[in-house]
Amino acid sequence: MAKKTKSNKSELSREERIARVRDKLRKTDTGGGGLGFLSLKTGKNIIRIMPEVGEMEFFFQTVGRHYFPNKKMAYCPSFTSEGELECPICELVDELYKLGDKSSKALAKELRVSRQYWMNAINRADQEAGPLIFTPGVKIFNYIISLINDPDYGDIYNPDEGTDLTIEKSGSGINTDYNPNPRRKITPLHAKDEIMSKWLEDAKDLSWVEVSMDPDEDAKLSEGHAVYLYPYDRLVEEFGLDEVDLDDPQFGGDEDEEEEEVDEDEDDDEDLEEEEDDEDEDVDEEEDEEDEPEVKREVTRRKAARKSSRRKRR
Repeated sequence: MAKKTKSNKSELSREERIARVRDKLRKTDTGGGGLGFLSLKTGKNIIRIMPEVGEMEFFFQTVGRHYFPNKKMAYCPSFTSEGELECPICELVDELYKLGDKSSKALAKELRVSRQYWMNAINRADQEAGPLIFTPGVKIFNYIISLINDPDYGDIYNPDEGTDLTIEKSGSGINTDYNPNPRRKITPLHAKDEIMSKWLEDAKDLSWVEVSMDPDEDAKLSEGHAVYLYPYDRLVEEFGLDEVDLDDPQFGGDEDEEEEEVDEDEDDDEDLEEEEDDEDEDVDEEEDEEDEPEVKREVTRRKAARKSSRRKRR
């Protein structure tokens, strides 16, 4: 089971801890609710971000997720582990982009990693719910970074001398807007020590953990963790990535290609592939048909390379 080695945070001074968090945030790429998650309502929301718990190294955890057309979801090992693990889904996305036709790129954009930043938080309007997982968007997360970098605030997640956030939500859909602001007073996480202690105990350990090839071991390996990653070969097996035929219409084949319209304007700002897509948006279908044998050979070559790589890892 892969896991990162943690430093002894208890030996660091308050200034050293803040410096570590600020350094982490400087290196963090900020590309982008349900049961147990904090969902912001329209209007004023007051929340309190909590400190790291369990094996978490910082108060937040980068989380990448891949969503499939059949509504299945998988955590991205590469993004979530910050490059420590490899991801076969990201490799498939790269292959689809390199094919270059509109339908392949459309599927690649559907499968590409969706990045989030998870943290524990208290909703002041519903404190009885206890700690919830908060997944702020880019605007709010960048604002949190600015407060931590501001010497007047610093560790706003400090349980004894932290700062609540007021987040005003307005609009809906793509026109939804968020206006975050810090509260004026420094306050404890809760006035009663026993409640504060319980919240810190109940908060989810959001640090990632890698499970095994055996589903029966998952519960034991992931116990106490909210973010678990599948090994490379298990992702390939569970999502049938070895069986993906890139010539099949559902995986970017050329059937009904004229009906596939990709709206580049709707791409997320954090999409690192966006600039590449803009340059080759118009695809000549007649040229695609001429190149088809070469494309098939390239796909076959890439599949063989992936299999060879996995055999070496074993």
